[in-house]
Amino acid sequence: MPAGGYFAVVCDVALAGGNPTNIGAFGISSGGESVFLVDAAGAVIDEVAVPAMPLGVTYARIPDGGTVWSNANATKAAANSNTNEAPAIIATLIPALDDNNYFDLVVTASDAGGVRDVKLYLDIAGDVRIVEMAPSTSGTYKYRISAMTLGTAFKYYVVATDETGKKSYFPATAPATPASLTVQNGAPAFKTVTLSNQNPANAEDVNFTVSITDKTGVKEVRLYYVIGDALAATKTTIILTYDNGNWVGTIPGQADGTKVRYYLRAEDLGGLKTYYPLETVVDGVVTSPFNHDLASTWPEFNVAPAPNWGALVLNEVCGLYDDGAGNTKDWVEFYNTSNEEVDIAGVYLVKDAAATVFTFPAGTKIAANSYIIVEQTTGGLTAGISNTKAVKLELYNPRGVALNYLEKTADNLGGASGHASNQSYARTAAGGWVVSPAHTRGAANSNVKKK
Repeated sequence: MPAGGYFAVVCDVALAGGNPTNIGAFGISSGGESVFLVDAAGAVIDEVAVPAMPLGVTYARIPDGGTVWSNANATKAAANSNTNEAPAIIATLIPALDDNNYFDLVVTASDAGGVRDVKLYLDIAGDVRIVEMAPSTSGTYKYRISAMTLGTAFKYYVVATDETGKKSYFPATAPATPASLTVQNGAPAFKTVTLSNQNPANAEDVNFTVSITDKTGVKEVRLYYVIGDALAATKTTIILTYDNGNWVGTIPGQADGTKVRYYLRAEDLGGLKTYYPLETVVDGVVTSPFNHDLASTWPEFNVAPAPNWGALVLNEVCGLYDDGAGNTKDWVEFYNTSNEEVDIAGVYLVKDAAATVFTFPAGTKIAANSYIIVEQTTGGLTAGISNTKAVKLELYNPRGVALNYLEKTADNLGGASGHASNQSYARTAAGGWVVSPAHTRGAANSNVKKK
């Protein structure tokens, strides 16, 4: 270092390997921390406790080499100074504006003496206004520019003012020459894509309902799909139909075990296209996880055999149960008649052909030849099961198909008397129902129908 000279070290871990002489593999927290200067033997030569500072403000000896430290504007590799200077603005020109999307303009403004405000000058097709940008964290200021009509002439600049009234502008040519651009046609945007079933049954059609926004108008929406691990070049094309604000189309039902991969493409009246999922291309290279030319990256759904819901039966019903602790609560027992575990998520119970009184939650499975008890408690049955009155319980699979039922009328299952406390209505081996003189909760009924 020459006499009275400076040596600046950039702190950047990512860049340090490329220039270790001038770039240090460490950082200094803007929240404040201590920095030490040591000699080759590790002895401390100098040190400073850096306070928390806003972005762009430095902590400096003023004058150079002096004993007093204070906040200052940056003077990298030059004489430190706490003279009043205009704020520093860090910003990037808006690359483009389109008619479909808003743009969040973000700038950084800093000043050792404090920034009073940051304002944005807007000229939208001759409509001039000045708005105050909202302060955010670390000296940043934001303003959301709303989507505008295709072809609109747009000019803007930013002005930052410090507490003494000094101003800085971005771009540097402002205010005489603001930055300017023209609103372009934006590509269509997918708002929602809904499939009627992500896990359809054998031969069940999968209906797509798609919502898209585009100011110039949507010309066409296409749905592409392949079966299994087929290549993208073999894809089938479906042209979606516009219906009451949405675009709709159907992939026809496939056989059990089939994997279907798919994607969508929307094209507006200006010829711009967008894919779903979103595809990002930089310098002609796809950088997003989705690539419309590579089928293995497409979303997929699988056609799976329905669980063996028919193996689940209403097995025993108690409308008056005393648990021995002074609590009475009704319960229903379900039984898996098969030799394999059955996924019963979504299977539901209907009372008196009107109200659903219980639905098995996601993830519920019943082991082979096993029982599940559902009580009239929080999270269980939402209605009681009378032990004397007429009642009908119907069990349905998630697709609304009836599986089996219990029906008590005035003329069966004990008539008006029904069953007494801790008795039950129990399924027989023949599939009928009888009043059991003692419940067999969670165990085999006498002559229970097994299969």
